[in-house]
This record gives sequence, C-alpha cells and structure tokens, in this order.
Amino acid sequence: MGILKAIELTPELPPHEIANLSELAESSGFDTIFTSCHYNNRDPFLTLAQIANSTNSIKIGPGVVNPYTTHPLTLASQMATLWELSNGRAILGIGAGDRSTLSHFGLKHTDILLQLSKTVEILRSLWTGNQVTYENPETNLIIHNARLNFTVGNIPIYVGTQGKNILKLSTEIAEGTLFNATNYHDISAAIEYADTCLSSTKRSSDEFDFSAHVCVSVDSNSSKAKSASRPSVAFIVAGASTTLLQSHNIDSSIANSIRNLIQEGDFQQAFKKVTDDMLNTFSISGTSEVVSTRLAEIYDRTGSIVVGYPLGPDPATAISTIGSFLD
Repeated sequence: MGILKAIELTPELPPHEIANLSELAESSGFDTIFTSCHYNNRDPFLTLAQIANSTNSIKIGPGVVNPYTTHPLTLASQMATLWELSNGRAILGIGAGDRSTLSHFGLKHTDILLQLSKTVEILRSLWTGNQVTYENPETNLIIHNARLNFTVGNIPIYVGTQGKNILKLSTEIAEGTLFNATNYHDISAAIEYADTCLSSTKRSSDEFDFSAHVCVSVDSNSSKAKSASRPSVAFIVAGASTTLLQSHNIDSSIANSIRNLIQEGDFQQAFKKVTDDMLNTFSISGTSEVVSTRLAEIYDRTGSIVVGYPLGPDPATAISTIGSFLD
C-alpha cells in the first residue's frame, strides 16, 4: 500500500489561484492534493479540473466528499471523469460529512455506516462497467438500472473519520483512512485500534494506509498562525463527539455554542468562540520551530499524512515551508 505525503487545498480562493498553489505543492514534494468539499466555497471538482491541467504527477481528489449531498451516481461520474482528465491520478476521499453543514441542506446523519459502505460498493461497481440497482427506503437511496458508458482504472478510496465506527468500516472497505486528529496520543490509539480491526479481516496493515489528517498553520508570527486556524478548529469542534471533547477537557457548552452558531450560519461568531485549548488540541499552529517538531512526531508515527487547512496566513509560503519539514 502506498503512503501519502498529501496536502489539502481549500477552494476558498478562485480555481486559478488554487491551481497555482497546486503547482507549488507538487514542486515542494507533496504526492497528493485533496480539495475540501464545502458548498460555501468554490466547487471542488471544477477546481480539481484546473489542478489536473496544472500538474503532472501528483494524485488529486476531493477530501472529503459525502454521500448525502452528492448522489453516488453523480460521484461515480465525477471521479471517473477526473481519472480520465488527470491521466489516472484520481484519488477519492469520502466521509460522513459535517453535521453542522449538512443541517444547511436540511439533512441529518442517518445510517452513516450503511450509506458509506453502499456508496463505496456502488462506485466500484459502476467504475468497472457493471449495471447497478439498489433501493433502501431507510436511507432514501434509490438506483434503478444505472451504468456508466465508460470504464476507468483503479481509483483508491480513503474514508475520512474522527471516530472508531467509521475507522473500523474503513479497514473493511477502503484502501486507507484520513483520520482527522492532531493529538499524537489520539492518533496512536487510533492506529492501534485500526490494527486490531485489520486483524479480524483477511487484510494486513501493509494493505491499509492510516493517514493522519492534521490541521496545520505556520507563520513567523505565532498569533497570526493561530488566528488562521480558528475557522478550521471551529468546524472540527462542531463535529467532535462528546467523548473526544471530554478526553481533552474541552468545555462542552462552548463546543455546543460553536456548533449552533455554525448551523445558524453565523461563522464569525463561531470562530471567535474557539479557545486556546481548542487550538492546541485540534491544530498544530505557530512558528516553523513549533510546527516542524509536532509534525515530525506525527509523521514519524504514521508514515502517512495529510497537511490540512489552513496551512498558514500566507498559503504559498506555508506550502514551501511545510514541504521542507517533510523531506
């Protein structure tokens, strides 16, 4: 199983600017680019098309899309088209989606494990040219006699998660996981759990890639670096389980307030409520000395990493700086 030295580019900037950053990421030694998928930013797949045309060898894909706001048939076609456009460099990051963001669509997390497992099964079936029929009233997922009129090669699938249930599922159905955590002990515990899950299957740890998806912000000014991380940490806190928050002594009432503000669309107030404890727990933010030390600890443990949003107040400088950390 290949391992990732990946970076997340968030299309809050116009696609041509993200494409320029993708060129820099490729020249800085990263082997994979994921684009985050949020309706309030630019479209990730249109952005990925620009990235495909601006890069040569780096793998590219959404990280992560969800099966609630994107129907599996649509996703199958989007990924297959990306595979063609990039000459076989497509990679898929898929997950359950942010609870707070799904609420804007009037959607709820229902039957998460079933939704993810069936979506992955449907995607692989369609990509190999099979016809698919599936109907489950409980999940409102209905497919009748669907088929793509073209086939593609193997598209690796990584399942994004913060928790044990979806992590276990990823060991059963995917090439790897994008485990959203920044704390070394959380990551180590998750790796041990993943290994336990793999031992109950016919797969070995060599056939599964555990990749830590880490919120990073680096700048010569530590305060600016931490300030840049507030939006990302707010969304992480809003989606975190009560158990995870309690394990790090994070005030649940503040976390609930952040979650409610995001659901109401009041992002700026949500970001202001992010505490220093939250920043330290759910991000690696600060000067190059601080960030390089903490990143090295995690990268040495996992051997596979996704350097996530925001990267830093100046993304271009941050990409070059972080790339040098991971050499």
